[in-house]
Amino acid sequence: MTRTGIAVTAMLAGTLLAPLNSSMVAVALAPIGQEFALPPGTTTWVVTVFYLTACVCQPVLGRVADRIGPRRLFAAGMAVAAVASAVATTATSLPVLVLCRGVQAAGVSAAFPCAVLVIRRSGEARRLTAVATANTTAGAVGPVLGGLLTAWAGWRAVFWVNLPIMLVALVLAWRAIGPDERRSGRRAALDPLGVLLFAAAVVALLDLMLGRSWPAAVVLVVAATGFLWWERRAAAPFVDVRALAAAPGLVPVLGTFVLFNLAYYGAFYGLPSWLQNTLGYDAAAAGLLVMPIAASSVVVTVAGGRVAGRWTLPLSGCLLLIGVAALATFGPGTPAWLIVLDGVVLGIPYGLCNLGLQRLMYERAPERMSGVVAGLFQSARYVGAILAVGVVGAIGALRPLALVMTVVAAAVIGVLAFDLRRSGSSGVASPGQDPGRTLWARP
Repeated sequence: MTRTGIAVTAMLAGTLLAPLNSSMVAVALAPIGQEFALPPGTTTWVVTVFYLTACVCQPVLGRVADRIGPRRLFAAGMAVAAVASAVATTATSLPVLVLCRGVQAAGVSAAFPCAVLVIRRSGEARRLTAVATANTTAGAVGPVLGGLLTAWAGWRAVFWVNLPIMLVALVLAWRAIGPDERRSGRRAALDPLGVLLFAAAVVALLDLMLGRSWPAAVVLVVAATGFLWWERRAAAPFVDVRALAAAPGLVPVLGTFVLFNLAYYGAFYGLPSWLQNTLGYDAAAAGLLVMPIAASSVVVTVAGGRVAGRWTLPLSGCLLLIGVAALATFGPGTPAWLIVLDGVVLGIPYGLCNLGLQRLMYERAPERMSGVVAGLFQSARYVGAILAVGVVGAIGALRPLALVMTVVAAAVIGVLAFDLRRSGSSGVASPGQDPGRTLWARP
């Protein structure tokens, strides 16, 4: 294996840790609550704090990677995450465990932006498919692995399993990634006010979606407006919103990813609840009926890099629309085979869209902003999922939820069709792309 291959392998190991840990611990919440004698509503902080921290830290650490390079940041992130995971195995209270989860999320958040930078440095964009595959597969196998580990060795095992992955990734990356480049101004301030406003907006959004409180809506508007105002004026902005807006088609990519994840996770979270509350399935049976969504998404992601072309994103949008619209026809008499079939239809666009939009993000990001844009891309995924949780909680019933998600899916198709026409008409790379590469060319 070449040195670049070893470096990317280390990046893949680090990248899969975020989706793995966000999904694996979900099945351990019940035994955690039993050990600490806490209700389910309290133990969910173990999951919530991970999503919240990762959503904020991905672009923050992406900006750091743009300034200092991927080698030291990735190694530091893996070391911090490993320490947090080790301490979590000895936690004697929920606050300690929640703190460890926050630190763990901050550490693994360095992986994806660093992976994009390593791929950018190597000039081998085809390796983005492997990154997408690692993300999708880890998220799918996380609940299964977490369940097995919890059953065999208790909930603390879901944290022990991280340690060998993190340490191997650290060693491989340190040996294989070339020295970080010396860049002028790399020690400039991180723009703490910009980071604070961004974090406040994300926290307010989460609180608004989960608690639907009006004060959170006010904080969200004020923080988001303040963030955009400040970032346009800061000497060294956390996110250079001017450059972001000037990069052709980049903002629509991020916005489309938010909408796509909103529609997808709206169905993913809403369907199990309907299966249990309306059709009377137990949790295990409902999980089996939903499993085809994750399974088909993994298969398509693995195969998608070989078959992706100009049609990939429009097809994924159409399949998403079909999948969520079909949910509006479900009722008490819906057969199990139809539920499984619709799950397969929903999983296919997740794999295709994840591949297509990730590659498009990579190609349209200005080179000097590769890390922070990669972080924003991941944050867009989390924001879409957060919005979906709020919408599912607010609507409840499957049919009206499906109708809302159908409108969102239609919006996704409209944006993708417009982008396809715009990018296809020129046939040239946008500023910030690797020369000779376009989204619609096979890697």
